[in-house]
Amino acid sequence: MPLRRYGFDVPTFSKIVAATDFSEDSTLALSFAQELALKFSADIVLLHVDQPLAPVMMTPELGPAMDVGAMGRIAEEQRMLAQKELDKIAGNLRAAGLKVKVQLKVGSPFLEILHTAQNENADLIVLGTHGRTGLAHVLMGSVAERVVQKAPCPVLTIRHPDRKFKHPLDK
Repeated sequence: MPLRRYGFDVPTFSKIVAATDFSEDSTLALSFAQELALKFSADIVLLHVDQPLAPVMMTPELGPAMDVGAMGRIAEEQRMLAQKELDKIAGNLRAAGLKVKVQLKVGSPFLEILHTAQNENADLIVLGTHGRTGLAHVLMGSVAERVVQKAPCPVLTIRHPDRKFKHPLDK
């Protein structure tokens, strides 16, 4: 059905937020963002959200309390490594002829992706369907799912081809 029927023009993109957690899935999503940006002459906002380190509770029986200064140094080192990786990716995108703005934020990934898209007046968000997983995914759900539900603009989610859908009723 033509989009005009719903009051939309054919979509064009001038600014794309490409979110990455440096996983294989987000690297694939970045290649889609790059291709779209090239086709539409769009700018890319390359975004990585560093989640704050979870506080560690220790009891005397388990050992000495965590050194708060050490936690801060670990977090800072983690952010420096992320910035280095972002700069490398941005360099590759610029070499392909794209205009790129790099952002490293600290906080909740889905909230920071939404804030960035809104603050940058993005026309599109591109991200992988699976990122780094673990207990956080079980407790909070998928970042991609939450972004799709709340985004101020269209969202393109990219599923890695190696991730085959397995129906829950299949044995």
